[in-house]
Parts: sequence; C-alpha cells; structure tokens
Amino acid sequence: MIKLEKPQFDQEEIIMDCISNMKDGLLKQHILDSKNEIIIQSDDYDRKASAGELSNILVHNILKSGATKDDMINIYDRKFARKGEGGRKYYDAIRLLSPNDKCPYCAQHEVRTLDHYLPKAKYPTYAITPCNLIPSCRDCNEVKLGGNFSSRKEETIHPYYDDFTNEKWIVAKMIEGDPIAFEFAVKCPASWDDIKKARAQNHFEIFQLDKLYNPYASDEFRACFNRIKRLYKRGGKALAIKDLMEHIEDKEDVRLNTWQAAMYQAIIDNEWFWDEYLPQIMPQAEWKVGSI
Repeated sequence: MIKLEKPQFDQEEIIMDCISNMKDGLLKQHILDSKNEIIIQSDDYDRKASAGELSNILVHNILKSGATKDDMINIYDRKFARKGEGGRKYYDAIRLLSPNDKCPYCAQHEVRTLDHYLPKAKYPTYAITPCNLIPSCRDCNEVKLGGNFSSRKEETIHPYYDDFTNEKWIVAKMIEGDPIAFEFAVKCPASWDDIKKARAQNHFEIFQLDKLYNPYASDEFRACFNRIKRLYKRGGKALAIKDLMEHIEDKEDVRLNTWQAAMYQAIIDNEWFWDEYLPQIMPQAEWKVGSI
C-alpha cells in the first residue's frame, strides 16, 4: 500500500559480510559453496518480480549447491538480523526504507522488523536477498507468516515492484446504529484487470485491514463528531461536509488510500446520518454547545 524504493546492495558483499567472523566452519563452507547460486538466484528474483512472475518460483528446502534451509535461516537470524553482526547494517538500512517509519503493507503501524516476502522457511535461497526483505510492522509480519503463492492472483502487493498508490481502492461504509461504526472494503477501479483486482482483495484480506482499521475509525469518528455537530448547527449539512472534504484532501495529499479519507467519505455519503441521525440529536447537541 506504500510504494518503496528497491534496496540497492551488492549481494556478494552481503554474503561476505555475514560470514566474515563466522566461527561455525561447516555453516561458513556451505554458504561459500552456495554463494554464486545465491547471487544468481537473487538477480533472477529481481527479474521475475519485475515481470510479475514470482509465483513461478518453486518452494524448496535446499540449494542445488549444498546450503540447506537451516543454513540460510541461521545466516539470516545469526548474522544478518542480529545486532553487532556483519549483516546488521543492511538489516537496519532496509528498515529505514519506508517513509515516516510506516509499514508499507498496512500503512498504519510502525516498522519494527523485516518480512520475507517469499518466506525463508519455504524459499531459503532468498533469506538474505534485499529485494525479498520488506520493512514491516510485527502484526503484518505475523499474519502473513509462512504464506506462499501458487499464482499471480494470490500474490500480495510487493512494495518494491507494485504501485497501487495512484488510484483509490480502499473504501468505507458507515454502520448505522448507536454507536456508529465503520467497515472497510476494496472497490477497485474499473480500469484494473482481473489479476490486479484479485491481488488488491487478497492483500486486504491477508493483512486483515478491515479488522485493523475498524477501531481506529471508531476513535476518529468520536473525536470529530462534536466538530461535525458544531458546523452542522452553524451552517447546516453543506458546511459540515465542506470541512470533511478538506480533511479528505489533507489525508490524500499524504497518501491517496487511507482509512481516514475513506471514513470521512463514508460520513459524507451516508444519507441516514445527515437526514435522520444528526437532526434527531441536535437539540442535545445544541445544549452541549451552548453550555461551553
């Protein structure tokens, strides 16, 4: 949901820095034996991702040149991600790729870790491939953990290779009741092909974005409701909607798809809210405003 610049690091340098002070001689030898394969396959990953062909990469647990799944997981955990080790500088640099420290998958939580877009337990070749490592929040990393894609439609949005940011596709609907709540969904532009639509929906469901955004929207609505009532009393529906539209513009200046902009638009679009709910509570609202 947030497009990121692709990391630009030399794969061979990453490997050599990771094994520079490695004391486990057998593990070091396995990685050295597989160094050229890792480099070649990492370049191939970049080509396949650019062409939308990552789903063509098969699940595996050993490299042809000898390194095993456990070897690759160990070099990531012990030498790439661990503080003070030779690969940690790359880990930290990749974490900083997301603007304002926002997770690119959900665009809500702060980046706390790196996610393997192709999970290292199923695709160990790419355990320390920079383009396979996505800065993410812990929640998104956990809900996606272990997934693999058997087709292009099943792929979630890849922040380095996909751009889903130039058109609106996150929408909200007001749940009429007391208290008012909101639900979020995907509404893709008609111009998108079936694969892009499916991927947007899949991303939304895998990262449980409706569940994530719901409580934030409820809090935001409570925070802005008194302002809506004041503006409604002062200038009616037109003035209140004008204010909501300005909030939408402010949010969309930062990012076109935000739950906040979708929520404000849902308020604007709901006739029940303006024609029934708000007029019914205005006498009480007027008393509260007059007593301030």
